[in-house]
Amino acid sequence: MQASSMAALHKEALDRLELADMAAAHAGSLSIENVHTVDGISQGWLEKTLGKDVSGAALAKAEPAGGHDGMTDRRQWNLEWNETGQAAGLPGSVFIKATPSHPYLRETLSMLHMAEAEVRFYTQVRDEIPHLAPQAYYARSWAGGRFILLMEKLEDRGLTPFWMHHECTFDHAKAVLEALAELHARFWESPRFETDLAWIRPRTFKYGAGWHEASFVKARKDYLDTDLGQALPDDVREIHRLWSENFREVYAWWDTQPMTFIHGDSHLGNTFAYPDGRAGLFDWQVIFRAPSMREVVYFMLSALTHEQRQPFEDKLISAYLKALERHGIKLDEAYARRLYALFILDSWDAHMKTYTRGGYGHADAAIRQRADLMAGALRDHKTKEVLSDLLDEIGRSVHGHPDRGASPAK
Repeated sequence: MQASSMAALHKEALDRLELADMAAAHAGSLSIENVHTVDGISQGWLEKTLGKDVSGAALAKAEPAGGHDGMTDRRQWNLEWNETGQAAGLPGSVFIKATPSHPYLRETLSMLHMAEAEVRFYTQVRDEIPHLAPQAYYARSWAGGRFILLMEKLEDRGLTPFWMHHECTFDHAKAVLEALAELHARFWESPRFETDLAWIRPRTFKYGAGWHEASFVKARKDYLDTDLGQALPDDVREIHRLWSENFREVYAWWDTQPMTFIHGDSHLGNTFAYPDGRAGLFDWQVIFRAPSMREVVYFMLSALTHEQRQPFEDKLISAYLKALERHGIKLDEAYARRLYALFILDSWDAHMKTYTRGGYGHADAAIRQRADLMAGALRDHKTKEVLSDLLDEIGRSVHGHPDRGASPAK
């Protein structure tokens, strides 16, 4: 069977799966006997789940210690174990992520298989890169965006989590990019994407790709009706128009480029720092396969302020490329910077969707300040010109003149 026919069948299968995922997400309840919501958490369940491999371990006390809700419901619990549990090193506190109560949030998790992806990360991948992610004690997922994840509390190990409203120093930004370079190099064009990591899919074949595309189309349109959208300068509004009309061609081109395993949601609020300055990431729900520069842009345009971007940006891109090379991957700088200019559009999409959907629990001030940041990045990297050139190349390729531009080399 021809590759085009296989791709069409794959797309049809994904479209049909979306119908099932939507129905499961909006079902009031599913036949799941296991605990998968924060309301189901109890001292007895925590004792059984965390102490199952330690004979005689018992919880003397377990108390909720606050939490907050965003894309998922999140809670912390403080735990006091008996002597047996303490001697075995069972945790004194846990951070718990669980099924969101809001149907729309379950829809997002279900359509994109986000909960499933994070559970698979912690059960299949995390032990290969333990210093780049927190430890998980228990991870399960089910249909319809239902899941539960018991994790270490980062602060208990002396790690410092960052949130979107925190200031990002140059040193922390560089440490995060170096961590990402290690991740990207390890899985660069990995043959495992055809075997045990086949669930890490490219953008256009992600679970829920059609639903996701439609959500961005709506977000771009809705954004123009917001205060930030109405304030867009004419030149940025023109980029918005060009992107809105041609994004599918760019998506398809991105998926022809050398790809790796990316975190997918690598904004500042999903990073942490070690006492020695090294960095890692949490919230591994949006894993997919993409060119690595997508991740670099996504992080930098979430972490840097409008004032920081220009003095820091070039140095940080160079730092990332050098770190990637230290791990065995040499990426042509001109090619990387071209990708950077184009992936600003993808990061802009994330900003527009977050803003039009109410922020997903992130601080409003942190989201709003990204508007000026995005406009400046689009201008400084000449994204309109780079996008126009790419569209011309794609057009020539369709008519028998393929693009033979720069490419990365190992």
